[in-house]
Amino acid sequence: MVLSTIFLIAAVIGGTILVCQFGLALFGLGHDGADFSHDAGGDFHGDVQAGGDFHGDHAADPHPDSTHLFAIVSFRTLVAASAFFGVTGRAALSAGYAQSTSLILAIIIGGFAMYGMYRLMRLIAGLNSSGNERIGNAVGLPATVYIPIPATRKGAGKVQLSMQNRIVEYQAVTDDAEPLKTGETVHVVGVAGSDTVQVRRAVETVPAREAISS
Repeated sequence: MVLSTIFLIAAVIGGTILVCQFGLALFGLGHDGADFSHDAGGDFHGDVQAGGDFHGDHAADPHPDSTHLFAIVSFRTLVAASAFFGVTGRAALSAGYAQSTSLILAIIIGGFAMYGMYRLMRLIAGLNSSGNERIGNAVGLPATVYIPIPATRKGAGKVQLSMQNRIVEYQAVTDDAEPLKTGETVHVVGVAGSDTVQVRRAVETVPAREAISS
């Protein structure tokens, strides 16, 4: 039976690679978060490395849904999908289900396995990076407003900044009397919470010649 053979091949290849990957990871030889290298430049880290997240990319990407879809598809998630697709299909056929029903079940479970592996890798990458990223290190750094920040702490927006060789994103509040708009340059002047910074509008430098003439 052709479909049964396809399920068997998918289960053997996917399962073998999946076991090898976890074995390498246990001995510290795996490269966790490698599928999320785009986060380091803005996300999946990111963001989290992983990211990616995936910081910064959503601001410039006119198709965030397609970006998220491509972030899910990676070698490891495809391996997980292949393994569970094959195992589910073989099990369904052995249980007496029709080929069409077995195929549908295999596709559904394979899809869940793909997304589950994606979320697991994101979680692992986040745990690995959380110990290295300290929000207090952002104080004194310039940042760019990502989501508008209401004036006088009437709400929170978001800012992006470069810290520890990566792009990070934090919620932000300000004491400024005027709201801060998207794209404005600000400076981080304090920490207002575990994931929130306090910012103020960057003061424009007046050229020396203008200062003298005034």
